Amino acid sequence: MPEHISRWPEGHPLPALPQQRQTGPRSESVELTTEERAAFADLVRRLGDTGL
Repeated sequence: MPEHISRWPEGHPLPALPQQRQTGPRSESVELTTEERAAFADLVRRLGDTGL
């Protein structure tokens, strides 16, 4: 890091930012139908073909 840029001391929250959660949101899941799984797999293949 360049010398002219100072770092905020570790362990000290930035005063302008709200306190962040320590854990992520609770996991959720849904069961997909066979048709939905096939459509999702097709979408993933198409996105993979575009190089994204």
